Amino acid sequence: KMLVIECILHSADVSNPCRSWDTTYAWAMVCLEEFFAQGDQEKALGIPVQFLNDRDKLNRPNSQIGFIEFVIAPFFAAQIMLWPGLGELGDNLGNNLANWADMWEKDASPSDEEKQKVQGRVQRVKDTLQDAQKRGGDKSV
Repeated sequence: KMLVIECILHSADVSNPCRSWDTTYAWAMVCLEEFFAQGDQEKALGIPVQFLNDRDKLNRPNSQIGFIEFVIAPFFAAQIMLWPGLGELGDNLGNNLANWADMWEKDASPSDEEKQKVQGRVQRVKDTLQDAQKRGGDKSV
């Protein structure tokens, strides 16, 4: 019982990428700004700056693609399998990941090969989330 409660609490804590695009984008910028403030302090103190905390080097959309792909999507895919009613969050997550990829393409002007790699990553995440909905018994898929 406690594990379920902790899972739900953690889900609420990291659910912003699963919300509407406006909410997802706004919260990502707030979180990144917090990281950047830490990086600014690290620079001022002359200590090494973590890559995600360096406002001058980090590509914001790309950071969100990686965060969703490696942290959020696997966590929510597992939950969608357990609780099929969360399928809408998976749909939002897949759409938001595609939005970040579109932003990344505009910001980074990547080569065609890089675009294809990122598009493939996005599609794999979307497929995983769709599979989670099917495995969870969500009949809306």
